[in-house]
Amino acid sequence: MTRAQFLSLLAAPAALPADRSYVVVAPGTHPGIVFSASELPALRRRASGAGMAADAWSRVKRLAAAESNLPRSVKQAVGRDGITLAERLEAMALIYQVEQDQQIGRRALAIFESILGSINPVEFHNTVDSDFFATEHWPKSFAHAWDWLQPLIPADRKPRLLAALEAWSAALYQHTESWWWRDAGYNCGAIPVGAHGVLLSAIQGESRHPDFAKWHSECFRKISRNYFPETWRSSGICNEGPGYAHYHRNPTLFANAVRRLGGPDIIAQSGAVNAMHYLRHQWMPQGGCGPVGDNTSYGRRVFQPIYLFGIRELGDAAGLWTFEKYADLDRINPTELFLCWPDSLKPVSPATLDLPTSHYFEIDPHRAGYLFARNRWDDERAHWFAFTTRYENANHTHYDPNGFLFTAFGEQFATHENVYGYSHPHHGADIEHNIVIVGEGGMPANDRPNSAGDDGSLFGYMTGVVAGDFADFARGDARRSYADRSIKGSQPAVRAERAVLFAKQGPNPYVVVADDIQRSQSDEDYHWQWYTRARQISGRGTFAEPFALQGEHAQCRIAFHTPDAPAREFKVVTSEGVRTPFQLGLLRVSRKGIRVRYAALAAANQTGQPEPQILRGPDVQGTSSAASFIVKGDGFEDLIVWQSEEKDGEGGVMLTCGQLKTDALMAMVRTNASGQVTGYVLGEGRALEFNGKPLARSQAGFSVSAGEAKTMVAGPRRPRQNQPPLPARGEIRLPAQTTRLWVDGNSVRPSPGRDGLVKV
Repeated sequence: MTRAQFLSLLAAPAALPADRSYVVVAPGTHPGIVFSASELPALRRRASGAGMAADAWSRVKRLAAAESNLPRSVKQAVGRDGITLAERLEAMALIYQVEQDQQIGRRALAIFESILGSINPVEFHNTVDSDFFATEHWPKSFAHAWDWLQPLIPADRKPRLLAALEAWSAALYQHTESWWWRDAGYNCGAIPVGAHGVLLSAIQGESRHPDFAKWHSECFRKISRNYFPETWRSSGICNEGPGYAHYHRNPTLFANAVRRLGGPDIIAQSGAVNAMHYLRHQWMPQGGCGPVGDNTSYGRRVFQPIYLFGIRELGDAAGLWTFEKYADLDRINPTELFLCWPDSLKPVSPATLDLPTSHYFEIDPHRAGYLFARNRWDDERAHWFAFTTRYENANHTHYDPNGFLFTAFGEQFATHENVYGYSHPHHGADIEHNIVIVGEGGMPANDRPNSAGDDGSLFGYMTGVVAGDFADFARGDARRSYADRSIKGSQPAVRAERAVLFAKQGPNPYVVVADDIQRSQSDEDYHWQWYTRARQISGRGTFAEPFALQGEHAQCRIAFHTPDAPAREFKVVTSEGVRTPFQLGLLRVSRKGIRVRYAALAAANQTGQPEPQILRGPDVQGTSSAASFIVKGDGFEDLIVWQSEEKDGEGGVMLTCGQLKTDALMAMVRTNASGQVTGYVLGEGRALEFNGKPLARSQAGFSVSAGEAKTMVAGPRRPRQNQPPLPARGEIRLPAQTTRLWVDGNSVRPSPGRDGLVKV
């Protein structure tokens, strides 16, 4: 799009949907970039109402009433004092609009004029230097003051103020262009570019500056073509992770201002409006953001007011429920919370809405992503599991190929934390994660200082996944992730396959983690890692004497099928180079060889409740390398079988294990005390039989998670071909007549077929 074409779009309002969520005004109409005069009655009702929005309004008024000390130096205007004053100026200007308080409006105008008259914008940005965070507060505050204080600004003073705002725009543009983040492809550039766009939107109707068109079109280009497409996926997943998701605030505020002034609407396509959907799944039942990568240890402050914008756009009642439950109001800007609040939406628990308990977020289309799973919503002691692999540069996700996390009964048994700080050579390296490392680990070995670990290679594939209600299955191929891009000539592993099963319904949640790895054609030392909050461990890791991790209210026991006598090391690791030191337990099971396998099962039980039996399963006929487990608990018995894929894309061979027969790479069948099948999992297979009865069959193969309440079916994935999954086709047996069915994420009505099977 040329600059002239862009300006024509801004000049002539586009065709707008009748059900749009925003009011369109002409540029130069004030107020207009956040709300219009016609929307003030709704804001006044919001302020005088009840709940979180009304509480935010009370905070806005307290913020505005505090003493306003003008900065005595440019350094103060850049730093915390300046940020606080800029937030106070916004609050005061908003109170003037909502309550028509002339006195507070004049105080705001005095601050507005004083800062514009006393702070040189070029000197300001020279002082900012590389601190891109410090570029946003004044441009946005100026924009809102100009938009909301117009009736109080004398006509003879407007030209001088407008010229000062244009000078700030010029200085911010030049400053941004001088840094590596100028194109806003990452969160760093999104902050100044988005804030600049908000300022430009505010003065769009009045500015006649010769560079205005260039500034505005460049901001829009960078946000619409760089930041949103490169950083966000439509599912709501942010490339940088949830700790950086709220940096879409400025780009979203700018994009909203553009459409309110009659320009193009890019909000719906941004993916950022769906950020709360992602966070709702990654947020653990007991609280805390699931620790994937280097930016997840933020607690409740990961919830930001801008998420309310997307909640309002999408009518996300479950998102609003989650926000109200977990947001930390002491850390949130009350002005933004008040302005983004969705008036007509009522919070509803995801449990009440019967929303899926698991979701696979594909961050790299068709190739890889994150599976987040739990057994139920609205229960702080629910069980939760994550499995991650991706096909992209590391950024802030770090070296996590085929990494996993596991919590049960509110206890974080398998976890991840940043053991090493940003400046440490091992920050983000493989040794921080629950994966299999080779030798001494430390990849990426030659990572540049402060590179956020992005010299690592994360070119993994999610070869199979089914997000279920009864259980979840996933399999990743991380061989290319073992090539260290920071070392010239480093090669991928020959194979690095991990299959996981999360059995989450019933009294004893458990996970199966099975690995088949070969780094090279020579003997290597392999170390299977499990980080835990527990500081001590007991047991030997065998079926007779599993490893035991004791939590406050529950325990987790880990038994290895392969190796059958695990050589383990357990030590307490103390964090290095981080602000708040912590300790984690690290369990390592080591093997030496050319090609090695690991197959382990970890089951949890509440303290004082019976422990589930973890047993070696029957011998597997069909291949010598398969593993089988039996888990027995109150009212259930599970038989699990795993085999690895010998050749890419060929799947497994037909196996027989007791009453179970399958060619799946992972399979599980649950029976009750009467021997009836009450649930099963088929992970990447064409057939599953139990006791001579077919449970699932498909010519092309698929994955199935079948429970009595819900059954989910997913078609075969094609990540190595960079192609979308094939549709699920085949027949399955529903565990109960009332079982509801989903196929490829869509709810469908079961279609009766032969032998009591249902066609999918």
